Amino acid sequence: MATIKDVAKLAGVSISTVSYALNASEKVSETTREKVISAAKELNYVPNNFAKGLKRTSNNLIAVVVHEMFGPFYDNLIKGIQDTASLVGYDLVVFIENGVGRNTSVSFLKQDIVKGVIIMTSHIKDEDIRDIASCGMPTVILDRKFNAENVSNVLIDNEKGAYLAMKHLLDLGHRRIAFISGPESSYDNLLRLKGYKKALKENNIDFDKSLIINADFTENTGYISVKRFVETAPVLPTAFFSSNDEMAIGALKAFSEKKLSVPQDISLVGFDDIKELKYISPELTTVHRPMYELGSYSAHLLVNVIEKKTANNNLMLDVKLLIRGSTDKCRR
Repeated sequence: MATIKDVAKLAGVSISTVSYALNASEKVSETTREKVISAAKELNYVPNNFAKGLKRTSNNLIAVVVHEMFGPFYDNLIKGIQDTASLVGYDLVVFIENGVGRNTSVSFLKQDIVKGVIIMTSHIKDEDIRDIASCGMPTVILDRKFNAENVSNVLIDNEKGAYLAMKHLLDLGHRRIAFISGPESSYDNLLRLKGYKKALKENNIDFDKSLIINADFTENTGYISVKRFVETAPVLPTAFFSSNDEMAIGALKAFSEKKLSVPQDISLVGFDDIKELKYISPELTTVHRPMYELGSYSAHLLVNVIEKKTANNNLMLDVKLLIRGSTDKCRR
């Protein structure tokens, strides 16, 4: 789909000139108008009326692009962004990009409607981020390190969180600890695996690839993968560290079906501290991931860059281990 930027490039004029020409403004000459219209026809460009309406009515609009909006922690993220943006006079438009179909957010962001964007999804490609930022749009990337002009990063200390989780299990006497892994391509997961390995190395325990259980950050894949692992493992680990809480909840279901008690037979630690944990038993020991603060800090940073109060910057938010009822001393 052609964008207004594509029309401007083909016609050899600015984006604002294209807008004036297509809206019959007297600010452009008839020759320029014909050139723009010709380029628009050649590219089959169709103006986005929704975007045009936003541009007429909104002066302080920022975009947020996420994988989902009502997941276990995305609601806190959005609330953090919204509360802070509202406080300083900005409105939000939220896009959900789940990897199905075309990325409508990318086309929208190129139309010079919003003043900045916060992105927390792997479904926006690196080249699209560079393209958006190269137009001068202030951009904040969450949980994904990205180096480019006009781009800031707000990160969670995933490696430290995983290290704290593992240190807790190791201090309880566990030595054979499985890692329930999210997608290998996930930035968060890679750092949590790094923290897992770091703790093992510090305790002179060799990394054992057979103790890596591959799943996909969802409760169902956690359940299926852990169930299969328990059924086939020659020797069961005494503890499991899950790269997120959803997979840990799936693991609890698999353990229950196999008559394995937590924490009597198996200790289990998760990551994220999602609100759904209050509905499960035993209470899950987990690493608290400050999602509201992640949203709030990212909105503050973006607005400060938009208003030129600060340059692009990188922030790292701390994490903490919450010890609950799913972990105990090793009994094997």
